[in-house]
Amino acid sequence: VGPYRRCYFFSHCSTPGEPLVVLHVALTGDISSNIQAIVKEHPPSETEEKNKITAAIFYSISLTQQGLQGVELGTFLIKRVVKELQMESRSVAQAEVQ
Repeated sequence: VGPYRRCYFFSHCSTPGEPLVVLHVALTGDISSNIQAIVKEHPPSETEEKNKITAAIFYSISLTQQGLQGVELGTFLIKRVVKELQMESRSVAQAEVQ
């Protein structure tokens, strides 16, 4: 997706190549007060500096299948992503998950 960005998804073997739920995450140095600062693009050539990352902002989650409304796929994906980001970055791991 680019530097300081992650995109995660759940899929199922019955629909290969088609995600069921998609989650977009911005890795930042602080908690932003507006969405524009979160979704602004970083130049593709910019190198991600792990020591500058102190927050993970979950800014977009999309369910792609109408028939799955009411199924807690988004919650499960968020919990899995939190664990993965905590393993990836010590500074994010120290933050409280709310």
